[in-house]
Amino acid sequence: MLLHAKSKMFSLHAKMEIMDEADQVVYTVESKVLTIHNTTYVRDAQGREVAVITNKPVSLHENHEIKMASGEQFEMRTELMHLMDDVIDLEGIGWQLRGDMLQHNYQILNERGEPVAATHQKWVSVHDVYYIDVLDESQVDKIVSIYVALEKIIRAREQSRENESSDKAHQ
Repeated sequence: MLLHAKSKMFSLHAKMEIMDEADQVVYTVESKVLTIHNTTYVRDAQGREVAVITNKPVSLHENHEIKMASGEQFEMRTELMHLMDDVIDLEGIGWQLRGDMLQHNYQILNERGEPVAATHQKWVSVHDVYYIDVLDESQVDKIVSIYVALEKIIRAREQSRENESSDKAHQ
């Protein structure tokens, strides 16, 4: 199953739609950006809540908690000190993300180290378009929720770099 995501960067709330190959919306994502925990809601095409993602603001690692509608919950926590690629552990389910987050090129691996999804960015596009190749369709809700939390981490890193660049320019 191949999904793609488009973000709407200039809205009051951060919004994203995740579509199938026929450009039909299969998930919608909305973040309440002016809250302490920066809560994000993932909903299916019928508007049913699939997952709630919250940011843990006081943490040495980038840390997000994902609560699935099924009751399953787990944390995404970045590992420090990786030189060649980014590694994010999904504590509570034994999964891991590996790859280059800045290039939007990574794999989601299950507890046996087998890929369940891979992502990449479409480089020639007017809008930000990201592809999610879901290899294990039985886990699609979880994979989409992990992807959304990862996008939050990537956007936070980008914003941090922009702030650092701005601070250096003003010194």
